[in-house]
Amino acid sequence: MRTIYENYRGFLVSQDEKRYQATNQEINISHPKLSEVLNTIDKYVDDKSN
Repeated sequence: MRTIYENYRGFLVSQDEKRYQATNQEINISHPKLSEVLNTIDKYVDDKSN
């Protein structure tokens, strides 16, 4: 597994062979596209702060 971001808005983002994964203490996100993972993180963080 390769680390993409160690701290992207509080998430550790990594890549295995076919998927990108983002994890923090509250949620895990997995998707084949990095852009979808990052968009989901952004939406989650923005919704949580409102």
